[in-house]
Amino acid sequence: MATKELTKQDTHPTFSDSEASDDGGGVIIYSDEELSAMRQVRGKLTEEHGIEPSRVGSVFLAVATINCKLRVDETAKKIVKMLELMEQLGCPDGIDDELWKPDAKSELHSYPSVGTDYRGCRITWINSESGKGVAKEEERNHCHACIMQYLSVHADARTLRNGITFIIDTTGSNKAKKIGNEKIIQAFYQSIPQRPQIILIAGASVLMRTVINASIKVASLFIKQKILERIHFVTVEDAISRIPTKSAPVYVGGEGGGIENHENWYKERLGQLPKPDLSEGEKSSESKNLVKIAEKEETDFEEFVNFLAETKIDTGKENFEVN
Repeated sequence: MATKELTKQDTHPTFSDSEASDDGGGVIIYSDEELSAMRQVRGKLTEEHGIEPSRVGSVFLAVATINCKLRVDETAKKIVKMLELMEQLGCPDGIDDELWKPDAKSELHSYPSVGTDYRGCRITWINSESGKGVAKEEERNHCHACIMQYLSVHADARTLRNGITFIIDTTGSNKAKKIGNEKIIQAFYQSIPQRPQIILIAGASVLMRTVINASIKVASLFIKQKILERIHFVTVEDAISRIPTKSAPVYVGGEGGGIENHENWYKERLGQLPKPDLSEGEKSSESKNLVKIAEKEETDFEEFVNFLAETKIDTGKENFEVN
């Protein structure tokens, strides 16, 4: 089974009234339901896993919880796994609320400046040709860079609550020299809670498509169809045509989202993420019910991550994983 043909409607979805009114002008204002779920995640991390609050900043916890659709157990599980991997990668202190890490900015090289898709949500674009592998001495900085990019693209309400467009430019794949830490780096990527609404694999060779399609055929036996339908093989030109020209990276002829200074953009985006009030308050029955319902839902991309890892798609970032 191959992925379905991509149509323009796939990147021009129509929001429901509730989704369209969610962005609040781009400013993030956490709802009572979201705050309730965040507090439950904090409590679970502290009481069940012995993780001190200082190791999980409140901003990251908020973004992760919403990306996991307020599923408390799933969010806690991912954060615990992420902290374990970060400790092995030189980050025993975890993730604090000092979001901009100047020492890590050089590790942002695989993320070119991009803008928003036609929904008004941010795009994550991976340029595989920039992938140079992660040097052992840069593992800590690499973790921090990935977290900075993750938080930055989710720093507006529309993207945070509706999900990103994810594009992998594979035209420069297989050029990175293997270092030996690829497996743990992959696991780290996989542990970051993400919720892409569409995945465009651009410039894949015939061999790569064959391998991925074979994996998808097997995966279709146990992965929901709606997940598979979010994966599309396209040319780089097709990928560009599916997003506003001004949003595409400069290196492919776009305007880079109008971002003139990459570093300043990160600082501004990180600076607009609000810290949630995680002090314990009375949890309404409505909030509890919403969280309970959300936790019963199937994880959108858990199965996809597993089969994608098996195909070993080389994105120039040691097989970047998506959740």
